[in-house]
Amino acid sequence: MKTCRRFFLWCGLLLKRLLRRPSYLAVLLLVPLFALALTLFSRQESGVLTIALALEDPDDAAALAAIDRLTGERSILLFDTYEDEGSAREAVSRGRADAAWIFRADLQRKLERFAQRGHAAAVTVVQREDNVLLRLAREKLFAAIYPETSFALFQDFLASELGAAETDRATLRRYYASGTMAEEILRFETVAGEAVDTGESYLTAPLRGVMALLLVLCGMASGLYCYQEEQNGSYTWLPERARRWLPLLSHLIAILPAALAALLAMALAGVTVGLGRELLLLLLYVPAAALFCELLRCLCPRQEHYGALIPVLTAAMLVLCPVFLDLKLLPPLRLLLPPTWLLRAVWNGAELTGLLLYTGVLLVLTALAVRLRQIRRGL
Repeated sequence: MKTCRRFFLWCGLLLKRLLRRPSYLAVLLLVPLFALALTLFSRQESGVLTIALALEDPDDAAALAAIDRLTGERSILLFDTYEDEGSAREAVSRGRADAAWIFRADLQRKLERFAQRGHAAAVTVVQREDNVLLRLAREKLFAAIYPETSFALFQDFLASELGAAETDRATLRRYYASGTMAEEILRFETVAGEAVDTGESYLTAPLRGVMALLLVLCGMASGLYCYQEEQNGSYTWLPERARRWLPLLSHLIAILPAALAALLAMALAGVTVGLGRELLLLLLYVPAAALFCELLRCLCPRQEHYGALIPVLTAAMLVLCPVFLDLKLLPPLRLLLPPTWLLRAVWNGAELTGLLLYTGVLLVLTALAVRLRQIRRGL
């Protein structure tokens, strides 16, 4: 009982020490504010690419329907409609748009010719350069004109195979509409079979990875304080065992409030996967991040080396961990970083075991490193 009271006393003292630092309080306050700002920005019109849309014939029903499909749904593409082809081309040449999609006059007739002959120029794409994002963006264009192309193929099949060329277009439209499905063709779900909301904003999607990285940085900042306290002799009066593990407790106390702030931030941004699962993820990740920071501190003999490692490690986690993109670079190295395990465990329940094993391995390695550090110092 006395040991338990002493433990909570130390936790309270360490937390009080942190809360007296304005920089730490600023981090705790700015994390949810940052998430709230991202959420507000994500509701405004923004995108990774800007596409200029123009019609050769402003009264073309098929082209107008395609533009309505493009502009009527949330997308990472930002569409601007221009009055004519010349203004759309000028927007690309002046850098106001990344590409221009110009719908040619009599779009439906051109798509029917495509169905009959296999070639027709229905849309002109103008761009200054070709890159991966623009190629992916063209998939949205194909999806926008697909309904009219599908009807053209349906009409051509009836004319060539069933001799229904004389049937009027309105009748064919009714037959075509009766065979279409109202349900979505694609269903997105996790490996555990849970449905995934594909409407998540591209601005808030990396928030979890950024929060995971922030927790590691909070632990490393605590490590810098531990160097200073050791140099000042703050731990000399403590028993050897308490002196050995007090830095790890310091990391845990530094990470835990930041983890709660991160949970609040993700809730504000709407990127959580349920309170119970989020708490379980934090319960496993917070010790892993603290052990990782303490292991690095034990391996770095001087504070300067540890401080120089922070920006290098931050860059490595941004590139190797699936925070923004899952590049799958240097698999052995990325598996050493805590955010990799957290982000893999979000949608895959089996990876929770991996995160638990990772924490156990870190515990063993940290215990060895702490002991070797004490031996090296002659204790």
